Order: sequence, then structure tokens, then C-alpha cells
Amino acid sequence: MSSCKIFTNSISDMPVWLTQKYNIGIIPDIVISQGKEYFCGIDLQPLQLYDMMRSSEMLPSTSHPNEYIYASYFREAEVYDEILCITVTSLMSGSYQTSSQTARSMEVEGFKTPIYIYDSQQVSYGLSLMVLEAAKMAEKGMTATQIITHLDSIRSKIGVYFCLQTLENAKKGGRVGEIKSLAAGLLKILPILTFKNGTVKELRLVRNFQKAILGFADYYKQLAKKDSMVFIFHANNEKDALRVKQSILQEEPDADVYTEWIGPAIGIYAGEGAVGIAFIE
Repeated sequence: MSSCKIFTNSISDMPVWLTQKYNIGIIPDIVISQGKEYFCGIDLQPLQLYDMMRSSEMLPSTSHPNEYIYASYFREAEVYDEILCITVTSLMSGSYQTSSQTARSMEVEGFKTPIYIYDSQQVSYGLSLMVLEAAKMAEKGMTATQIITHLDSIRSKIGVYFCLQTLENAKKGGRVGEIKSLAAGLLKILPILTFKNGTVKELRLVRNFQKAILGFADYYKQLAKKDSMVFIFHANNEKDALRVKQSILQEEPDADVYTEWIGPAIGIYAGEGAVGIAFIE
């Protein structure tokens, strides 16, 4: 039986209990604030980020892991038959390019374990869903090639829907993707956003944040594959996230729903208060 080690970026926001359950390696992204670097999930947690942002007028920035960091983690997995690293979308980060270059360099240097790099075209919990699919297959002894074939089949079926209480941080950080209504906030109108084909897209406009997030339950009912794990994610807004979860469970008591935090690397741009949902369609 083949052994394949699964890695992903911390920007997947993968909960610790799932990384431990499925032996998933997390390679940390970096947040830079006032000249200091923080490794996400190691020396910076979500709540710390929002405290940091309230105390500074400047928006923190992010950086993906460099080749040295990727190589350090890959070398720790040399006892496996294969390594598969599933990265955040290449349209919003250099992680795919850097990890690919790392894999090529390590092969030239004589590293024996084959390293496969896969562009998820997703971020945060959309990425987590893909990584979990991969980890479950690896646990069953599937090869990296078999796992990649499956990921190809579901990549366009990852449903991620979210609403930000403000677009200010996304605009400041240059993470607006294909959001067309950047001035909508001035009119008290908020866009419901989705993540498709590697970038943020605008789905529709609403006049009320509460109405927007409760509508996520309707997306789940209409679109979700019913045996799929569901993530309700939030940026320091557990109260509203739990409302969405409860709305789903009222209609489908056996739904596999988890409420989790948006991590620091995404939380910077989402801004405090954001809520979203992710599932396989």
C-alpha cells in the first residue's frame, strides 16, 4: 500500500483537530505587521490578529512561504513514498509557483521522494475541503496520481459563499478579485461573494448583512452534496456563524456542520465580522 503525505498552506484555515486526525502537514503563511513577521497558526492566532488590527492604522500584509520553508517541511516527509502539496489558488498567491520550484530543486539535488504540487484554485475552507478529500484517500493507501484525478473532478464543485461587513480591507489589500460593486458599501448595500475559478466573484447584492448570512442555509439546501462536511466560517463573529449553523440543522438535523474561525492570512482582508459557508456541491 502506497503512503502519501499531504501538505497544504495554513491559509487553508484547516482546524487543528482535523490536521491531527488525518496527518495533514500545514506549511505556515506569514503575516507582517509593523515590521515584524508572524507565522500563522504558530505565533499568530485569529483573535490576536483582530487585536493587532484594532491597535494599528496600517493594514498588515501577508507573504507566502519561501523555498527554504517548503523544503524544510518536505524533507520531514522523506520516509513517505510520495508527497502531495495542495496549494492556495495561484491567482492570489505565489505559493504554487514557489512550492513547484522547491520540488524541482529538491529533485535535482537528489531528494528521492516524488513531490507533486496541486493548484486547488481555492482558499480558506474551500481549500480545506479539497485537502480533506485528499487526506482521506491517502489514508486508504491511494497514490498521489489517483488523488489528483479525484481533486480534478471536484475542484469546480467546491461551493464557497461569504459576506463581508465591509469591503475596506479587501480594497486596501488588493484582494477584490472580480467584485464589481466596490462602492456599494456607501449605499449600505453588501455583495454576497463566492470563490470560483481561483478568484473572488460577486454573486448578488443585499441590503442587510443578517439577511445575507441566513441565505447561506438556502445555498446549502439547494446545492450541497448531502453527505459533505460543511464549514461555517467567521472572523470573530461566532454568534452569527452559529445562527447559520442552527438554520441548517433545523432543516437537516444530521448535517455534518462545523463552525470554525477564519485564519489570520485571510482575516486581514475579510475584516472582522465576516461570515461564510463552504461545502462540496
